[in-house]
Amino acid sequence: MKQYGMHFFILTCLVLLVSLPTIGLVNYLDASAKTSATYKDTRVAGINISGMTKEEAVVRLDNAVKDFANAPFTVTLVDGTALEVGKDVVSFNIDDTLEAISEPGDYPLITTIDEERIAPYLENQPVTMTMVTPPLVASASKLDSNVALEMVAEENEVVASMTISPTPAMRSALERMNGFEMDAGDMFSLKSFGEDFEALTPLGSSLYKLFAATPFKVLERVPHEVLPSGIELGYDVKIDAGSNFAVQNTEQSPYAIIVLDEGNVMTVQLLGKAFVGAYESRVEEVASVPYQNVIRFSPSLPAGSSSVTQSGQTGESGKLYRIRVTEAGETRELLGFDFYEPVPEIVTKSSVPLPPPEPVEPIIPTFPDETLDDDPFNDDIEDDGLNEFEEQPPVDEDVPASSEEAVG
Repeated sequence: MKQYGMHFFILTCLVLLVSLPTIGLVNYLDASAKTSATYKDTRVAGINISGMTKEEAVVRLDNAVKDFANAPFTVTLVDGTALEVGKDVVSFNIDDTLEAISEPGDYPLITTIDEERIAPYLENQPVTMTMVTPPLVASASKLDSNVALEMVAEENEVVASMTISPTPAMRSALERMNGFEMDAGDMFSLKSFGEDFEALTPLGSSLYKLFAATPFKVLERVPHEVLPSGIELGYDVKIDAGSNFAVQNTEQSPYAIIVLDEGNVMTVQLLGKAFVGAYESRVEEVASVPYQNVIRFSPSLPAGSSSVTQSGQTGESGKLYRIRVTEAGETRELLGFDFYEPVPEIVTKSSVPLPPPEPVEPIIPTFPDETLDDDPFNDDIEDDGLNEFEEQPPVDEDVPASSEEAVG
């Protein structure tokens, strides 16, 4: 039995001694054949490697990549502006590219994007990472330095937009908002883009108007007790420690917020697949409520004085509807009913009584002395028989007759 085992061991060793060199020789011949093989009618990233071995093709493509890295990418944004991006954001795998070639044809270079390196180039730009990455890879794999984002935006369009004149604090929040992407079911929360509630409040009203004209679901929106100045009725949004504005993407496709800085104004666009139907928002059933006049009294005011301590403001209400128009007709969705109570006008009057008037001596009228001749109507004069105003009978007077005999 021991002899049989020894014989088997010796036989195995002999087989290995014969087969290992044979296997090695086969592998060598195979590798040698591959090394000496040349490509036929083959191009990689537009570089013709026909007639080259793999080693020769590696050198040729490596030199082409080095030449390609001498100039930056020119990325044409959706709005037509150009952005330069360094070539350090991409890397190439030449070996794997050549290994994958099995027959003649045109092949792209296997390209990888470094998102950490590309992120600084996209800050404050109206683009997102997912908008830039596919066209950048496509261009780099062909050693093409020109990148046009329109090539990936064929199915995307601006489905809603709004323009605002921002304060510095609002501008800061909008810049952080630029490029924010919402996949299906994702939520947009305004308070995640800033902590200045005074700046976020008017911004929230503008965004509420933007999302009201979309099918997005409004998750949170709180109005003020009194409609702030400059805010349109129906679109009031209050942002504070306990209030926020949030919406949810209820569509099955992703959407991105793009912010375009146009100097004194900034335009916010919602970019994505077109909605089924046309959306708009309307404020209807607007009503006003007159305010009351309230009078109060205070001893702190001078006697007889008053002042308006609170100006009156007319109350108002309105309903915001989301309107969807399709070929089948128009549908309406009530988004909010805002009611603002009237503010009464308060007038404060003095409760101090007025002082009594000072006594005034009576004035006795005086008249000048009068005579009988001056007052023909004086009733105090005794009547001596005839009223001098009565007509007197005529009196006959003797007139001496003239005489011719009279001697002068």
